[in-house]
Amino acid sequence: MQKIELHYKTFKQITYYKTGNGPALLLVHGFPVNVHLWRNIIPELSKEYTILLPNFFEKEGDWLENSHTNMGLLAAGLNDILVNEQVEQVILAGHSMGGYMGLEFAARYPEKLAGLSLIHSSSLGDDAARSEGRRKTVSILEQGGKRPFLKKMIPALFSEYFNQNNPDVVARQLEESVQVNDESLVAFYKAIMLRRATTEVIRTIKQPVQNIVGKKDNLAHISKELAAENLASINFVSVFEEVAHMAMLENPNRLVKELQLFTRYCWSLYESK
Repeated sequence: MQKIELHYKTFKQITYYKTGNGPALLLVHGFPVNVHLWRNIIPELSKEYTILLPNFFEKEGDWLENSHTNMGLLAAGLNDILVNEQVEQVILAGHSMGGYMGLEFAARYPEKLAGLSLIHSSSLGDDAARSEGRRKTVSILEQGGKRPFLKKMIPALFSEYFNQNNPDVVARQLEESVQVNDESLVAFYKAIMLRRATTEVIRTIKQPVQNIVGKKDNLAHISKELAAENLASINFVSVFEEVAHMAMLENPNRLVKELQLFTRYCWSLYESK
């Protein structure tokens, strides 16, 4: 896998990885993880696609703009990657926070998007209770409470069954998250807290949209997420019955199949124009 660093673009440094051959598939990880999140699905998908993997938590300074960033800037950073790779059309698959970036990308660069996959993500804004919870979390992180916060957060991303039967996977995910520097955690969590609702993007998007939903996901409100007014005109919905917020680790084989079904449809639609 090739590691690439861009300098003096939207951010002072953008780090991403590249592997595979074929049409471009941009896999955008969420918070507080990194590109290793995709480790179980890259081998199969890279047989069919050129995989581009932005990595937000590489080292001190990556993707930060004066210790603060937002979803609009992050979408512009994703576009910098495509410009550098001379990619004119891409399918973007975003996990959680990565989906928020994908929705902003869809709003800003619709001509470059062939399809958008939202993996445990949402176009909805936070309600009052969640907004208050996020403000408290920022305060905890700013006061050096990273490790206790992550020790509580990471297991909550998985189903109870997965936690009990795969403690090594959960422990590895926690260890990788703890390595993220404090400045990056705060900046990206603030970006999540301050993001806008993008339901209007979903309502008006012309490209196909995929929703990957975990039925055991305690971070989502499934009925609200999949209400008719929150779905695109061309929409793929897959509900993973025993999965929480981490399908790429909890059920990677099915996620690969769902992504292949969606991406092949998107490219066939694009090529027929």
